[in-house]
Amino acid sequence: MPQRLKVLIAASEVTPLAQTGGLAEVAGSLPLAFSDLGVDASVIMPGYSVALDRPGVVDAGVDLVVGEGKDAVTGRLYRGSLTEKVPVWMIRCDRYFARDGLYGAGGEAYPDNPERFAFFSRAAVQALEHLEGGPPDIVLANDWQTGLMMPHLLLLGPGAPKGVFVIHNQGFLGLAPLEKKAAVGLPESFYGTEGLEYFGLLSFLKAGIVYSRTLVTVSPTYAKEIQTPEFGHGLDGLLREHSFKLHGILNGVDYNVWNPEDDPFIPCAYASQNLEGKARCREAFMNAAGLADAPGSPLFVMVSRLTAQKGISLVVEAAQEMMDSLNARIAILGTGDAWFQSQLKELADANPARMWLKLDYSVSLSHLMMAAADFVMVPSTYEPCGLAQLYALRYGAVPVVRSIGGLNDTVRDFAGRNPAGLWDTGFKFGAFNRNAFYRAVRRATEMYRQDGGAVFGQMCANNMLEDFSWKTSALSYYSLFLPIVKSA
Repeated sequence: MPQRLKVLIAASEVTPLAQTGGLAEVAGSLPLAFSDLGVDASVIMPGYSVALDRPGVVDAGVDLVVGEGKDAVTGRLYRGSLTEKVPVWMIRCDRYFARDGLYGAGGEAYPDNPERFAFFSRAAVQALEHLEGGPPDIVLANDWQTGLMMPHLLLLGPGAPKGVFVIHNQGFLGLAPLEKKAAVGLPESFYGTEGLEYFGLLSFLKAGIVYSRTLVTVSPTYAKEIQTPEFGHGLDGLLREHSFKLHGILNGVDYNVWNPEDDPFIPCAYASQNLEGKARCREAFMNAAGLADAPGSPLFVMVSRLTAQKGISLVVEAAQEMMDSLNARIAILGTGDAWFQSQLKELADANPARMWLKLDYSVSLSHLMMAAADFVMVPSTYEPCGLAQLYALRYGAVPVVRSIGGLNDTVRDFAGRNPAGLWDTGFKFGAFNRNAFYRAVRRATEMYRQDGGAVFGQMCANNMLEDFSWKTSALSYYSLFLPIVKSA
């Protein structure tokens, strides 16, 4: 590398310290890829109790005071590590972060989330001068929980670290009522329509968009989609205005974690050259789940939050016909909206030998289900990048996805034959309705049975060779950072 950069990744969750979704995997994996490229990478996150209790976490001896007078809130800086080369900084404030959930409990968001993450963003900016080696060159902030770091960095003046903001999901706007300005802590000029104002509220996501030096979202297709009314969530005009600094960079996969050749969570290792181990993983899961196998019966798996965004309604509507007409087996792991959970439970209870449902999240089960799956369903209403389809590819499963966002960028639709030099990797559908989804599932099932399973087997083997490692994504980020650091 021609210049050694210092990059601090700010995120509200980081694997393996605290996680609710894919953001944590990005925040835990990307700094390792940066480090491999010679970047001095570090991470900063809230000091949740579950993270502070990890071995090796120590008090860094720095108080961080946000606000003034009776409104002042004090935090404390702690230090841990992801690896020997990648430190992780945590801001402890038991008032805000000593809770059972990261963002809420009992299916409800904490009402003081705006104060919690305004405090974290402001304290994280204060902490920069106390980090080992001094402040970073770049602060890479992620999603609305860190959006306020962008304007607070600008207030530091010339020579301050440059702010790069990543939108992982445009649907989470980080809204707060205007009366919470004191917690936000910005001068009055920042609260107008050109700043944080969003239809009479404040949007922390908008703060990140407006005041960042460069803006990134997590796939090229999603970078285009969020500039449209359908996917912009009321900010499409703003994104078009800031399109000059908007870039789409795909998320990656940590193949040290997601690798069927040495995965500790699956009963039999396997590689693309020999899929016998995958067949054994499938058999083990089917037996454990109590699913009745039969020749030509494909296993469709879904590991997901059970929310409207993830397209669960399509699965609910199509599942019975998938089992009755296509002789499919279905396995679903996840938690989410009560209505979806009840509908899926009714289906599973009515079809105990053909459908399995676990209303929970389990790391070990998610790995086993990817290894067992013939097909992995990702029928989202929108999907900025998506990770399930990338895990499916590595584990020799075939994704069935809606052709939006990162799903469109990472899956090539099966056209009935494989043109020379181009491998098809899955099945896509466009319109968000039950019939379009079912047609894609039916096409997948027909291919599964084609030539006695030979075509399907070749696709599975080919899929395992697809490369969505973090190295490529890290290089793309690095190419964005250099001109920002060199600029005034």
